[in-house]
This record gives sequence, structure tokens and C-alpha cells, in this order.
Amino acid sequence: MIIDKPIVNPDGLYNQKQAAEALHIDRHTVARYEADGLIKFKIRKAGKAKVTTGAEIIKCWNGMYSIK
Repeated sequence: MIIDKPIVNPDGLYNQKQAAEALHIDRHTVARYEADGLIKFKIRKAGKAKVTTGAEIIKCWNGMYSIK
């Protein structure tokens, strides 16, 4: 995972591959983070693909690199 905050549109929709690229991690790691509750995906009605928002990606990143 990158130390710099991911550059994503908070309102944009991202699939697992795009979320993985934004976080600089493997797609399988994103799936594991989803299973652990670190990032939430929704099933899109059109095409039945899993998507998440940019805000959720940033929230996941903040959970890993919270600045205190």
C-alpha cells in the first residue's frame, strides 16, 4: 500500500481492480480487505459488478495510515 493518499474522486465508482490500483496493492488483497470489513463494496445493478466509492478507498487508506 502507498504511503501517499490515493488520488481518487470521492464520489466516483471503482471496481476491485481500480481500487487495488489506487491503493497500489493486489486485487486479492482488496478482496481480503473486503472480507475483513476494511472496505465496502456494493453490487451494481447494471452488470452485477462489485463497486466501491472513492471515499471508501480513502477511508480504507486512512484506516491503514491514520495520522494521529
